[in-house]
Amino acid sequence: MGNFISRFGKISDLIDIFTLQTPRNMNISDDTSVFPIIDGLQGRPAHYPIVDDYDNLLFYIQRNQNLSTVVYEVNLQYADLLNISQPILMHWLQFDQFGMTEKKELNYIQKKMAYGYTFNIISGDLLEFRFVSYDKMKFYLGKDSNGRFKVFSKMDGHMIEINSMFVYSEDYGVFPQVKFVEFYGKNTDSGDTFYKKLNLE
Repeated sequence: MGNFISRFGKISDLIDIFTLQTPRNMNISDDTSVFPIIDGLQGRPAHYPIVDDYDNLLFYIQRNQNLSTVVYEVNLQYADLLNISQPILMHWLQFDQFGMTEKKELNYIQKKMAYGYTFNIISGDLLEFRFVSYDKMKFYLGKDSNGRFKVFSKMDGHMIEINSMFVYSEDYGVFPQVKFVEFYGKNTDSGDTFYKKLNLE
């Protein structure tokens, strides 16, 4: 089926083809600093671990509560075909004080109300998905110019390859209230490092 670039020219051209729109009520800051500050209120702490890249890794989410990280992987069958019944797999990667990790499954509530997703199939190797906890923003799972599955989203008029996110929330009763989300990635047009902060207050 090819990749975004071979099928549509630049990845950003996908925006016009599928009429992607950044939600108008999103408040995205103009701060381009990519250096996190220790205090989680100001951004992802500098001591947070980085998940090493590997073939099936799409992106990961970290939170201010602790170092536990939600990892998202592409679910392939027959080498490089998407499993369209469950295209993205999720698991916890839990870090201890020595940097050792333990892999654990998300529970039912975490999948259905927080970190899970809904999706629509566009083609055999391209789909749109949204997080169940925040469905105002669209993400796309498709192949990059190297034929590897990656996750993309439109921000500031550019298609961005998402590598990781940091979520800051405060506990109010049963469910935490998310204050902001940081996106870390790469501008697919220029190749430049990308950072944006989405305020949800």
